[in-house]
Amino acid sequence: MIGLGFRARQAGGAADSDIGMLDISANALAVLILATMLVLTVASPPTPRGEVRSDDRPELFYPSPLDVAVVPQSAYWIVTDAGMTLLDLDAIAVGLVDGAAVAATAQAEATLTMDRRGYRDLNDHRMSLNLEWGALRDTALPITTTQEAIDLSTLVTDAFVNTGQVPTFVVTPAGTEAFSAIYWDLRAQQVPTRWVPIEERTPLVFTRRASNFETRSRQWQ
Repeated sequence: MIGLGFRARQAGGAADSDIGMLDISANALAVLILATMLVLTVASPPTPRGEVRSDDRPELFYPSPLDVAVVPQSAYWIVTDAGMTLLDLDAIAVGLVDGAAVAATAQAEATLTMDRRGYRDLNDHRMSLNLEWGALRDTALPITTTQEAIDLSTLVTDAFVNTGQVPTFVVTPAGTEAFSAIYWDLRAQQVPTRWVPIEERTPLVFTRRASNFETRSRQWQ
């Protein structure tokens, strides 16, 4: 009886030893797989969707002298049911150059506010324009015919090609249909174009702050 008991214990010890070796092998294999996955993850991290991981400047369909980091010089056009009117920002600037907070022209009354909220850019400001819609209509270039639309598109394209002046259109609901013909023609001519809708009797607001140059909120189409 003693001998049988001894042999049973020997057989049980061999089985336990085999199971222990299997456990060690399985754990070692799991550690090896985990280490391999970590190495692969560190070696080639996934690229977030939409991110361009390159130091090269992107290819642009407009001339390279235009700085891609700073919004190009803009010409602002007001589009109404009467046509398009170029906003004369130079005349407004002349009225504000001596430090005045308010300036009035035939097209608009401008109120300038120096924000000074961020202290990162001494030129931070906010300018609100109350547009004179009657005067804008009186001086508008009409877009009632196909030829008039082509002529205005050519005018805007020439300003871009010759001076690098990029158009921004401020479009009223009544002017949307007429503007669409010019918009698609400018796209076909590869002129970078920006447009925003506006309701009449709504102030047109211009702002400048550091975030304008740090984000992609200004999308050129």
